[in-house]
Amino acid sequence: MYSDKIIKDLDEIVNKGLEDVAIPYAKGNSIRIKHIVIRKSRNGYLIYNAKDNVQVTRTVFKSTAIAIAKNLASDKDVLDKVIKIDNDMAKHYNDALFFKHIIKTSKDQSKIQIRENRLDIALEESSKLRNSLDRFIFGQ
Repeated sequence: MYSDKIIKDLDEIVNKGLEDVAIPYAKGNSIRIKHIVIRKSRNGYLIYNAKDNVQVTRTVFKSTAIAIAKNLASDKDVLDKVIKIDNDMAKHYNDALFFKHIIKTSKDQSKIQIRENRLDIALEESSKLRNSLDRFIFGQ
């Protein structure tokens, strides 16, 4: 009923201008943004440059992997800044897990109160880091 030429023309109209836009899409166990691929591993998230067929880096969190991939796909080099945020977020995440465990298992009220304060500090710092990471992802 519809000719292949009409379908091909329609496809070209829809995709025109999208070649330069970094649209993420999931394919299998990976996320692709242009030529940058993010894969989940048991040690975090691996980021690959499919064009050059090299591993760029490894991150702990998916959000930092997406920030790196989005900026690399747009030819912006923010690798060092985002890796520092990833390391700081991992530190505060591990601190929060530790403080929660102490709060749950301790019977000493003073220890519990100190750890609750430190847990609040770790959560606040994580929130600040997440906001700065959002600027790399959303360009705000």
